[in-house]
Amino acid sequence: MGLPDRITGVVLLAFAVTWCLLVWNTIPAGTPGAVGPRAFPLFLGLALAVLASLVLLKGFRRRVVPETVKADEDDVPSDRITIMMVVALFVTITVYGFLMEKIGFVTSTLVVVPALMVLVLRVRNRKQIAGMALGLAFGCWLVFGKLLGAYMPPGTWLSLF
Repeated sequence: MGLPDRITGVVLLAFAVTWCLLVWNTIPAGTPGAVGPRAFPLFLGLALAVLASLVLLKGFRRRVVPETVKADEDDVPSDRITIMMVVALFVTITVYGFLMEKIGFVTSTLVVVPALMVLVLRVRNRKQIAGMALGLAFGCWLVFGKLLGAYMPPGTWLSLF
């Protein structure tokens, strides 16, 4: 079990370092004393680097299980489920990108988050679905759009905010 963690950690760490270098070299810094456009993408890259390092360390701390010991079949998700999750994620991201252009960030988030929760995650609690959709849509709009002044895409068909 340690080898997959090591491989994942190295790949994610390489991605994080590349991301941080690209952000540093392509996105201009803000004015001194203010949060600029480089801050949030750089923070995401640094957070990924820290988490990838933790995964890498976890991979070196784990003892490698010999091949003769088989994992319990119930613990391992089937390939079909994994493929369906990847397809669902790809479709969700594609639809979200299309809707964001047409109806804006807030409205598309209010549409996609509940759909993702119901169709992919199989969540049926209406309060949880509504709370997640409203919290993400308006929380991101408030924090990024209003407090940090980041660009939140308006829609070409419909624009509420």
